[in-house]
Amino acid sequence: MEPSGHPAPVRPVRRRLRGLAVRAAIALAGLAALCVAGVNCAGSRAVRRYEAATPRDPQTGVIVGAEPVRIDRGRKAACLLLHGWICTPADYGALPQALDAAGWDVYCPLQLGHGTTPRDLRGVTADRLLAHARQHYAAVRRRYQRVVLVGFSMGGAMAAMLAAEHPPDRLVLVAPFCGVRHRWYYLLPAHWWDALVTPLVRYVPRPAGSISCHRPEGRKAILSYGAFPTDASHALFRLRSRLLRDTPLARLTMPTLLVYSTGDDACSPKAIDAFGQRLPAQPKRVTVFTDSGHHLFHDHDREQAIAAVVEFVGKP
Repeated sequence: MEPSGHPAPVRPVRRRLRGLAVRAAIALAGLAALCVAGVNCAGSRAVRRYEAATPRDPQTGVIVGAEPVRIDRGRKAACLLLHGWICTPADYGALPQALDAAGWDVYCPLQLGHGTTPRDLRGVTADRLLAHARQHYAAVRRRYQRVVLVGFSMGGAMAAMLAAEHPPDRLVLVAPFCGVRHRWYYLLPAHWWDALVTPLVRYVPRPAGSISCHRPEGRKAILSYGAFPTDASHALFRLRSRLLRDTPLARLTMPTLLVYSTGDDACSPKAIDAFGQRLPAQPKRVTVFTDSGHHLFHDHDREQAIAAVVEFVGKP
């Protein structure tokens, strides 16, 4: 019988293509699993190395130099300072002493899960962080007739939320966390990575050089965890969401100072500026620096930043 001249059946070709696609998907899934396992191993090793290399008080477990700041001279007015994420009261540099010299009692507590070991941040949620800060704020309000609320980075986001609940006499927000400064190599927005990674990875090593401080001597004074649990970063993004979407910013009418630097490599200066424009505070003062990174109180503009805060809060 002569050939009909019709093309060969395409089903075997389709089956081969489907087989290749399945094998490719399996290979990619295996590669992703290996990457996740590698990151988990690296994160766990980073936690152990950090714990072994970091001196801490044998009784309290608090890192040496990360102790809460308490300057109580029996005055009638106080400043409550809330520090940043995976950091400590050391974020504020010489500001507590400058506020003391200006006549204020000063209290800067350790945030929940901070200043000890990254393991203590496991399971810490946005609600728990905010509740812990709220307790300190309530205690200071009971103790003093006048209260200034100061927040840096994550502490700035929480300070704004607490101020919307119970207005302080004055509010100071220093580089409040309103969003991560995006870099092209992130590919996806930082909060997308948070949603993708948190269910799969326990700890992430903090990249070397990730502390946003342009002054080398200043970086040495900042006490930050060498690794962090991903559920803690998830809590940070939840705080940001609550600040920008759920907080009644119309209540922030108290005198407010907003301080940040255009050289901030951690928090987005653009997002901070947009947040500042939403604040109805009267009066509202915005002070912008250009020669520093995120950690203003340790960077090139540290003296000017401290002077700006002290001048704004004034005398009790």
